[in-house]
Amino acid sequence: MIKTDKPLEEMSKRQVVNHLYDTVKPEEGVIPAYLLGDPKVYEIEHEKVFLKTWVFVGHESEVPNKGDFMTRELAGYSLIITRDGEGEIRAFYNMCTHRGMKLCRADKGNKSMFTCPYHGFNFKNTGELVGVPLQKDIYGGTLDRTTMGLHKVKLESYKGLLFGTWNEDAEPLEDFLGDIRWYLDILVGRAEMEVIGVPQRFVVSSNWKVGSDNFVGDSYHTMVTHGSIAKLGMVPSATYSKRGFQIHTENGHGLNLGTPNPDFAFPEELKAEFKSNLSVEQYGVLSNLKNMIGNVFPNLSFLISHTKIKDQFISNTSVRMWRPIGHNKMEVIAWMLVEKNASQDWKDRSRDSFILTFSPSGIFEQDDTEVFTDITEAAQGPMPFLKNLTYNYTMGLHREPVEFVGPGVAYDDKFTEASQRNFYKYWLELMTK
Repeated sequence: MIKTDKPLEEMSKRQVVNHLYDTVKPEEGVIPAYLLGDPKVYEIEHEKVFLKTWVFVGHESEVPNKGDFMTRELAGYSLIITRDGEGEIRAFYNMCTHRGMKLCRADKGNKSMFTCPYHGFNFKNTGELVGVPLQKDIYGGTLDRTTMGLHKVKLESYKGLLFGTWNEDAEPLEDFLGDIRWYLDILVGRAEMEVIGVPQRFVVSSNWKVGSDNFVGDSYHTMVTHGSIAKLGMVPSATYSKRGFQIHTENGHGLNLGTPNPDFAFPEELKAEFKSNLSVEQYGVLSNLKNMIGNVFPNLSFLISHTKIKDQFISNTSVRMWRPIGHNKMEVIAWMLVEKNASQDWKDRSRDSFILTFSPSGIFEQDDTEVFTDITEAAQGPMPFLKNLTYNYTMGLHREPVEFVGPGVAYDDKFTEASQRNFYKYWLELMTK
């Protein structure tokens, strides 16, 4: 391990990048603690990770009708995402091209036009500037509105999941997702899915990577952090979370699949829809699924879980984004999804299952956020860096992958840290480019 007496804040950006290359060793299971607590690392992440990759911004079902819009955030900048009169979903930088005023300040609504609250410039929801107050009088014939349309943001969708990027040279979204798509098909492509309600939002004093790390592969913590659920009889034993598979794919994506499940935890009446949307192998995974917990790099985590509600096992499906708002703070934004063609009774029970477990008041969520906060607090300041404090990510290094029906590198239980090592390997590649 490289030792230095020079604090990170005194290093140039190039020196910090070189130090990352020297000290972050995912293949050896060595991850320095300073990655979770240093502002300079966070600053470089913003430039090299969040401004370069595809980042989740929402779901198509949130703007179901022509004229619907929502405002979202992409790498620290506000977006307007709107469905135009032709039904196409578009994204624009939420900035008036006249003086840079935030054009839209509502979270959601339905509009065919957006009017700037500063000088009244009027834009269609397709981005064109169509109206300027007193244009002929004050500009004469000199103002060319065709050059002043809203800045378009690159937006692509996969099975209803919307991703945006500021990188005009980014690879196509499907290429970036790669083999993780096979598992996203089970998550959100098994049926027509819709978001229930508005996303839940809450702030946690934690570095965003702690959340991604937890979901990309850490089922090991369930025995202790969530140990109360075994005492409550919600699971058969504290080690139930070990059974299944851990799988990782290219570009830092990964997940844990909990199996087997003797109870089908999805709407019985939709089996035909599931089978029509999934391959035989994918449906086989779904029908035997206890849970699925994963992360699409960098910060989109996803979950299928289930809970017994009124003597019936009811699944709940959610995605969440660990939105960084500082080196030691993130906003957690969680969307609950449900099969659109399920009965209202099923949708209500699925919502109850979600609220009980992974909502801000849920038993799992509160367990995790307490841990996330303490990890981040311990990683801050100069001491973790100067003392070369590191985390141990060597679990499962001795193991060989196994064959699995889906793509990716798979292991035959969930207690390994291969997915976390894969996550940090890709993170390091981006950070040191």
